[in-house]
Amino acid sequence: MGIIKAAVTVGAFTLFSRIIGYLRECIVAACLGACVYSDALLVALRIANTFRRIFAEGAFNASFLPRFSKVLNNDGQETANQVLSDIFSFLLIVLSVLSIVILLFFPSILQILVSGFDVLSEKFGLTVKLGRICFPYLILISVSSLLSGVLNTINNFALPAALYSLLSVCTGGGLLISYYMDASKLTSVHVMSYCVLFSGLWQSVWLWRSIKAHNFHIRFNFKCWTAKVKDIVKNMIPGIIGAGVWQLNMLVDTTISSYLPTGTITCMNLADRLNQFPLGTLGIALSTALLPLLSKCISVGNYAKARRELERGLLFAFFLTFFATTFIISLSDFLVAVAFQRGQFDITHVQITSSALLGFSVGLPAYVLSKLYSSVYFASGDTKTPVIFAIMSVILNVLFLVILVPFWKYFGLALCTSLSGLSNAILLIKFVHPQMKICLSSTFKYKLCSQVMASIITYICLKFLLDNYWSYELGNSPIKWPLFAMFFAVAVIVFSSVTSLFLVATHQKNWKLWKREAWS
Repeated sequence: MGIIKAAVTVGAFTLFSRIIGYLRECIVAACLGACVYSDALLVALRIANTFRRIFAEGAFNASFLPRFSKVLNNDGQETANQVLSDIFSFLLIVLSVLSIVILLFFPSILQILVSGFDVLSEKFGLTVKLGRICFPYLILISVSSLLSGVLNTINNFALPAALYSLLSVCTGGGLLISYYMDASKLTSVHVMSYCVLFSGLWQSVWLWRSIKAHNFHIRFNFKCWTAKVKDIVKNMIPGIIGAGVWQLNMLVDTTISSYLPTGTITCMNLADRLNQFPLGTLGIALSTALLPLLSKCISVGNYAKARRELERGLLFAFFLTFFATTFIISLSDFLVAVAFQRGQFDITHVQITSSALLGFSVGLPAYVLSKLYSSVYFASGDTKTPVIFAIMSVILNVLFLVILVPFWKYFGLALCTSLSGLSNAILLIKFVHPQMKICLSSTFKYKLCSQVMASIITYICLKFLLDNYWSYELGNSPIKWPLFAMFFAVAVIVFSSVTSLFLVATHQKNWKLWKREAWS
């Protein structure tokens, strides 16, 4: 499966997951608004998700997937099943112990992470209760991540990507049922917390059945500290540190948000949710598809093919990220109003969320570049260098926070994340393995310039339409949906047309964007 086809497969299902997630956030915004209850629930979920992203996603897959793939291809199914059983047993033991420790000391941990919350307040007490309900989700989602990695090894990307939507389906559905049963907001957030656990269980069972259908079997055992598990864990450690550093970045933002007015954490989360549409669909999809392809190429020393795959991925990424960034920057107020302005979510919340969205979107190309180039390092077996760069980026983020937040508040808080992401992307590209350095062809440069030109013209067109057809008073009007369709159609037509026309004017052969050759 090629990089573009694999990325489209993962991207399509990831986009579906993002849409379901967006619908869940719409329900939260309409039913709860930006308030004490929504802030408490989001902090509780964020703590569980922080540990999930450290242990269960990037670091684990970057270490596990190449090694498991090698065992499966070289040693056969039986040995692969034994390695899988050992790593599963190890993860289950470690994460169970970690969860017990975290749950025991949860109030103390929370005092550090959201120091802006008054310890004696309802918000703090509610966050402790919800956090203790949600945190065991870490164990379930870590098992799911392991099983997803197994499926990705055999080029089955669709099911793991599709199942990411279960969390949003369960929590959003739980809140909607609570709302129509006239339950209080306090009861509603408790229902959503238990739905988090149910979604993790459901996802694990579904993936477990899927790997059994492919003749993979897992048996728990206490004698799991084998040589192959040691190798996987040893290579996970730098990735865990790196992921931990990036999650520290997010937790620092949460800590700062806790000092701002109630509802800020919710608004920042909603802004990030909109920003995650292009990031999740493109950056995560491309990096997920790229890692196994690069691993295979690099393992046999075929750097030329690895560079070609990376260049195609970059060209495809630039096209979509430039479009997405232009669209968001041009229409940030409008997009937030369309997405969330209803029920308990008013114009003030729209303005705060829009300001944060603008700051996040500036760094969108950098986020995607970081995802792609991290895959290059992981595929080469280098998990240490990205950690060093991540630490440097977090230090810069803290420095940016000190400088920018007092002046720009919500926008500054989001912009700091973008600037630290940009610094990380620059470092990853600058110090990539010499064999993976891309000598940009004239065709690549022309295509890149065409996209920059298209972005500028699209921005001008969208700003003109926005100034003439939109105002905040229309936020609760159904007319915003036809306007969104019009703005999006104009953006797609203008961006694609200008890109193609520029390529034609510069005598480029592969100017037909709907053909595979255009991304070569």
